[in-house]
Amino acid sequence: MQIKQNKNIGFILIAVLMLTYSIPCKTQEIDLGNVPDDVLMEFGMGTFAKAYSVSGRINPFYLRGDFDGDGKPDYAVQVVARKDRSRGIAIWLSSQKKIFVLGAGHLFKFSASESTDFEFINVWQVYGKRLVEHGVDAGPPPELVGEAIHVGKRESASGLIYWNGKLFLWYQQGD
Repeated sequence: MQIKQNKNIGFILIAVLMLTYSIPCKTQEIDLGNVPDDVLMEFGMGTFAKAYSVSGRINPFYLRGDFDGDGKPDYAVQVVARKDRSRGIAIWLSSQKKIFVLGAGHLFKFSASESTDFEFINVWQVYGKRLVEHGVDAGPPPELVGEAIHVGKRESASGLIYWNGKLFLWYQQGD
């Protein structure tokens, strides 16, 4: 990983080391070389790093998209809560410089149910900002303000995680 010299190089190196040693991945080596420095610092330091570890269970282990529609890149990573090993997604909105944790010990509403664990998710990708097709028993589709995250269980259910301007919500796509 090539790091530009700056006054925060010590913090960046610490963040990279913390992320590298906190990732519970046996079969896939995670390359942090193309993750921006400020994102590494957000996910690898402070109270977030004490509560969560980044997971490499799903490839890719992070997504880059404009989730809040502000024209700036945002990042989502798979995480595991250290206290109970529950899985979730942490989304860093660059404009707010804030991490939103979905699942991983935090209650998140999926269609008609709620869960604190995203263990079922084994596929994900960025869903471009476009019209959303009507989902299965999901009510009217949302109008996306930015890109969304399409998540699911291979050969089973799937849904969109999208930003409504205040928080992240779920829209069921298929069963």
